[in-house]
Amino acid sequence: MEIVEAGFKEYSNIIAAPYHIFGTGAFNQVNEDKAESVHYLLFKEGKYRLGIIGGIRNNILLSPFSAPFGGFSFLQQDTRISYIDEAARLLTEWATAKGIRAIKITLPPTIYQESFLSKQINSLYRNGFVIEKVDLNYAYHLHHFDKNYAASTWYNARKNLKIALTNNFSFRLCETVEEKETAYTIIKQNREARDFPLRMSWQQVQLSCTVIPADFFLVDNDEGTPVAAAIVFHMSKGIAQVVYWGDLAAWAHLKTMNFLSFKVFEYYKEQQLDVIDIGPSTENSVPNYGLCEFKESIGCGISCKFSFSKSIV
Repeated sequence: MEIVEAGFKEYSNIIAAPYHIFGTGAFNQVNEDKAESVHYLLFKEGKYRLGIIGGIRNNILLSPFSAPFGGFSFLQQDTRISYIDEAARLLTEWATAKGIRAIKITLPPTIYQESFLSKQINSLYRNGFVIEKVDLNYAYHLHHFDKNYAASTWYNARKNLKIALTNNFSFRLCETVEEKETAYTIIKQNREARDFPLRMSWQQVQLSCTVIPADFFLVDNDEGTPVAAAIVFHMSKGIAQVVYWGDLAAWAHLKTMNFLSFKVFEYYKEQQLDVIDIGPSTENSVPNYGLCEFKESIGCGISCKFSFSKSIV
């Protein structure tokens, strides 16, 4: 196997449909200013087998350099583990030759491609990469969603949804830029009230939406005032990710988040998606107990998201 340093266009032509949106050349190109340099690497054994995109900061190769996860992308779903082993070895050799001092790779949660990700986890571990973090990622599998949804949730979630449904809230898909910015502003206010970081500015969200299909939602009260919102990215075939959601503190006692999550699940069930990725509820592997319990209470399952590192020089 050989490693090929490709340009953005060549990489995008070869890895034309990676299994998650953060692996596309287009997404990484619009974020190139987040790294000192960006490298589009292909791995060829007779024909192209794998690819990886990494950005360098502080002499460390990062995949991802501006996204929740990255790692290797395949051309064929049944890629042999021997190819992944060889690619991991060649990536280390390439980084060593460049004088790069370390490689850091964060993989997607295993819901995205369980077999391929299991192979990557095993291969990276055996090829000298150290597990830095194991984050807990929450997702709702939409085949569970039906008219008996409430009965499948925890008691407190059933009670809270019942309260929410008595308050004449309405749920809508945003159509205009102004409505979408309103959704972002509500989420920003929610994060500020809870002292949680909001990693993307409104301008960065807009830029991401030029290369990622996205939906914005608002929940209105009975007077038509927006009180909760969600921003959802379409990540891969059958999977959408709630990038951000939140409500205004003054309305939280009416259980707006239970209403919002219920309506998001209902909407994407009607769109015939398979999974709603709600994201991690850990930071550097440490759980936020409140977030974990909320996501479990509304019916989410859990998968692991691994972060690896390898020191080189």
